[in-house]
Amino acid sequence: MQNVNQFERHRAALEQCVHNTVHDAEARQAMLSYIAAMGGAMHAEERIADAAMRTTHHAQRRGLLSRFVLDVRECAA
Repeated sequence: MQNVNQFERHRAALEQCVHNTVHDAEARQAMLSYIAAMGGAMHAEERIADAAMRTTHHAQRRGLLSRFVLDVRECAA
């Protein structure tokens, strides 16, 4: 999350720089479009990483729970 926050700060600064220094409207719009696409890619990557961590966590938790249940069954048998 910290990296995403840093990225957003840098992205905002870059957009502001483009607004202040690029005078050609077409070039400005093209640059802002690239910056927006870059931001979208960063957020997509964050969502993918979060989903992967959740999946891994659930798999590990399910593995621990399965072992616990098997241990309980063995003790009861």
